Amino acid sequence: MLKKKKVLRFVKFYAKAGEVNTTPPIGPMLGQFPMDVKSFCNTFNNDTKDFDKGVLLKVILVLYKDSTFDYEIKSSPLFFLLELSSKVLQINNNFRNHRGILLYDVYLITLIKNKEYNLINIKYLFKNILKTIKKNKYKIIEKLDETYYYLYI
Repeated sequence: MLKKKKVLRFVKFYAKAGEVNTTPPIGPMLGQFPMDVKSFCNTFNNDTKDFDKGVLLKVILVLYKDSTFDYEIKSSPLFFLLELSSKVLQINNNFRNHRGILLYDVYLITLIKNKEYNLINIKYLFKNILKTIKKNKYKIIEKLDETYYYLYI
């Protein structure tokens, strides 16, 4: 029979894929707990080598009383995905004073976030993401041709 480990603490934080090391902010934050920070950094960087370098990821770290740890990598936060997709649009189409997101990108963001929530009907998640986009004053662009069609929801 397996003996259960006693949990010392749960630590939630954001980390960039492939860029975690023992320097601030991650090193000192985890250094206050009885764990091997260097081992965590190496393991995390190894597990996130398939991601693009610098992608922000949510990490839930479980620390046990015997100085061992487990962690779970969640999807990128919504604010990061929105900023990333609007920056790509700005670079490709010279939208300097514009914060616009393609409707197709909103759909892709919904699929990424659905991996975390595992919903059967993603319509509600899509609507919630659209509400968040509207609150943050992004413009939703339906098509990207010579003419720009804006979709205000």
